Amino acid sequence: MKKIISVLAMALLVIGAAQAQNQVRKMVVHKNDGKIVKIKAADIEEVTFEEVAVPTTVEEAKAMLVGYWKWNLSTQEVQEGTSSFDNDIESIYWVVTEDLKAYLVLKFADLDTDGYLVEYAGKYITTDDYVVIVNSEDPTTGVFDFYGDSSITYVNLDDNGFDLSADILLNCFRVEPFEYIVPDDGLMKNGLMKK
Repeated sequence: MKKIISVLAMALLVIGAAQAQNQVRKMVVHKNDGKIVKIKAADIEEVTFEEVAVPTTVEEAKAMLVGYWKWNLSTQEVQEGTSSFDNDIESIYWVVTEDLKAYLVLKFADLDTDGYLVEYAGKYITTDDYVVIVNSEDPTTGVFDFYGDSSITYVNLDDNGFDLSADILLNCFRVEPFEYIVPDDGLMKNGLMKK
């Protein structure tokens, strides 16, 4: 009888150990859009929560939009042609001035591959200027409007960034000011002509 109990106990231990090896602990996040995100607990270093200011009025949204915003489009996406942008472009930005004019600014790569952009290599150049229109019903949303011809929608505006719907859905995040060139006007910073 003792042998049978010992054998059963060992079998249960082996089964328990085998089951423990097949289990992975995960953090499960239920999002308010119905999606569920699962992340292995071993991959998580730290979980933090932060309060981010969001605009509640059109005026707050306008003030929040003023600044320099980098698109999170990677250089690799540009170089591999998985984006709609040229290989000579290293990164893309919005520069929004106080009068809500938004310049689309391209930082060209240091090396020119096509031969016609040598003068822009390594520089920040504006291509188009848009007008920012804030949604009066939901100030966290709006459009970058190209004078009625086309619009790029933004959503989820907060003090640190917003999501942009262009050819692909991406995030824009705030960056430090830099000098950029408006081809017709010259060198600019903070929306003002540099002397």
